[in-house]
This record gives sequence, structure tokens and C-alpha cells, in this order.
Amino acid sequence: MTSWSADPGVVERWRRWRVPVAIALVIVLGGITLAVLQGRSSGGPLDPQSAQRPGTRALAVLLEDRGVDVTRTRTLASTLDRLDDDTTLVVTHPSMLTDAQLRTLARAPSPHVVLLEPDEDALTVFAPDVVPAGDAFPRTREPGCALRAATRAGSVRTEGSTYRAPAASRAVVCYGDGTRGALVRLSDAPIPGSTRTRIVDAVGSASSFTNAHLAEEGNAALALNLLGSREQLVWYVPSPADLPTPGSASPEQPPDVLDLLPEPLRFALAQGVVAIALLMLARARRLGPVVTEPLPVVVRASETVEGLARLYHRARARDRAAAALRGATRARLTTLLGLPRQADLDAVARAAAARTGRPPTEVARLLGGTVDETTGESSRPTTPPSTVHHAVTDDAALVRLADDLDTLEQEVRRS
Repeated sequence: MTSWSADPGVVERWRRWRVPVAIALVIVLGGITLAVLQGRSSGGPLDPQSAQRPGTRALAVLLEDRGVDVTRTRTLASTLDRLDDDTTLVVTHPSMLTDAQLRTLARAPSPHVVLLEPDEDALTVFAPDVVPAGDAFPRTREPGCALRAATRAGSVRTEGSTYRAPAASRAVVCYGDGTRGALVRLSDAPIPGSTRTRIVDAVGSASSFTNAHLAEEGNAALALNLLGSREQLVWYVPSPADLPTPGSASPEQPPDVLDLLPEPLRFALAQGVVAIALLMLARARRLGPVVTEPLPVVVRASETVEGLARLYHRARARDRAAAALRGATRARLTTLLGLPRQADLDAVARAAAARTGRPPTEVARLLGGTVDETTGESSRPTTPPSTVHHAVTDDAALVRLADDLDTLEQEVRRS
């Protein structure tokens, strides 16, 4: 009968990782479950079918209680099919549409258009006299205008974009400082291709209509007054199906990819990022800082050289010591002279002689070799005989050899 035992290393690794793995699995499964449970009922921001905080389901229910039939559309084609001359049109995220799509939508016969946080392109098409005027800090504002829908609603907490219109136009600016406001109504906006005009409302504080803020101040009253003037209301929420295809015109500022993802999926991704960051932090803390350990003995770098020299001295191995000195000098000269590592002694000697002005025979004997006399160079050294040594007979000669080799190397470096 054979027995099986687990590898101790595998068991140790499992014990170390089981808690982080369990936490990561719980977070991932929780995010997936949340996405599945909320995926059917949730939509994007300002979606009348979304019960999430950025959605507008509460406003849609209030409108339906007042007898307004709210129809949510997701494509430009379905929106145009449901519009007539007695239907209010609400457009969210106008910046997702191209100029061509905006102009097509503007030709629809709807007598009242409400643009939620429109950009400059949408205003140019629907309300030419209205232009963006920057963002406003969150605060509660009074209407500050004579628009009945605003005066009946009273104060509203606004945040987001603001707009302005020239004094010569018939536009009414509300919830601002007199020159710009979070709500601008243009009562005589032209309908392209028609002699008729329409009412266009530019709402810069669309967050006031969301489930999260509808109950604050007069937000609900203002939303009902603006959107509940007719029995039919088409709420257009552009979808990826309306995005331009390759080869067609595209918006100057395309929507962010994250804006196209369902909110539960974005929440799950954020949870995953946080979990990974926490796991990395936990692993880093477990490793701890680097600890320095005092060594029992500190060995100097020159200890090896000095020890080897003492061994040579005791063994009277002067020839081996001289060969080591010459070999090291040849290696350094080869690098200084730019020669191949496999260059022979004659090549090194000739190059060093050419660099320093010494005869090649002198350099060759100093490095432990000779040079062919057929080169025409004199074999007689120009320096005193005491400074040229090719045979080491005692310790003093070994020291002189080391000095001569060092002198040669310094001459090459300075040349």
C-alpha cells in the first residue's frame, strides 16, 4: 500500500495565500452577483427607468402620476418615430450625438425640447442664441427671473453647467447671477426647415432631476413644471447604437468608455481595484523593511592581494609573481590601447611603444617577451639598464619591475 504526502512547500504556500484568495473570491463573486441582480432594472445616468441614484425613475413616476405618458427611447430612429407637434422631447447626453444627428433631431416637429446639460454643438443647433458660460459651484439659488415654471418652484440647489444669452434675445436666464444661469429658456427657437418656432430649455443642473437630489429644495417642482406641460413626453437616452460608425462623422468629444458601462459593472470594477490594492499593501507590509545584520568580521578588499603576496614571498616564487604583474599590466594596456583581448605580446608592445616613444624591444622585454629584430628597431634600451628588467632574481628586482610596469602604464594613460 502506497501513501501520499503533500509537498511541504505547497502546503506552506497555500496557508500563506488562502486568506487573500478567499477575500478576492468573495469580492469578485459579490460584484458579479450585484451586477446580475441590478443589471435588469438599472440604466445609465438620467435614465427614466433607472432606480439608482443617478437615474430619474422617481421623476418619471411623478410625471406619470400627473397624467404624462413618459416614453423612453434609446435610438435616434425610435425617437423620431414617436415625436409629433404635441410631444415634449427630453434629450440626455446631447454630446454623444454627431452634428448630423443633432440636425436631424432638430427638424422633428416637437414644440418643446428640454436639453439636459447640452454642449456648445447642441446649443448651436437647437438654441443659437445660448452659449455655455462655464461651471457653477453647488449652492441653493433663487429663480431670479420671471419664468413661471421657476418662480412656482422657488429655490433650487444647482450645480454643473451654466449658460448665457445676449440681452437682445428673448431668452430668459434663471438660477444664476443675472448674466448666466443654470436654466435658460428660449421661447422662439427656430425649427430647421420650418417657419415655426419652439420652446427650448437648456438645463445645466441635470443632477437636480436625479433620484438622489429630486427631493431637495424645489427640484421636483421645477422638473414637473418644465416637463409636465404636455401629455406626451419622449425621453431620449442615446445608446451605443447611435455612436458613429467607421467612415461617418464623429463627435468632437466622444463619450467616455466608462460612461457606456452599466453602473453595477463599474462598481464591481472599482471593488476589484480596491481589493488588489489592499492585497498588495498587505503583502508589502508582511515583507517588512530591510534589516541590516552586523557581520562578525570585516574583511578589507585588499586582504586577498596581500595574502597572495605573502604566499609568493614565503615560497620565493618571484617568477610567478613577476608573471602575474606582467599579465595584469598587459591586460590593462590592451584595453587602454584599444586592442583585441586576444592580441599577442608583440602587438601590445609595438602599440605601447608607438604611444610612449619607447623602443618596442624595451617594452617587450619589460612585458616579459622580445620583438623580432628584423623590424629595424634598436634592441638596445634607451633608459638605464637598472630600469629595464626581464629576469627577477631577488625581491628588490621584483619591486623595480613593479615600478617600471606602473611607469609604463602611466605613460600610456597620459599619451
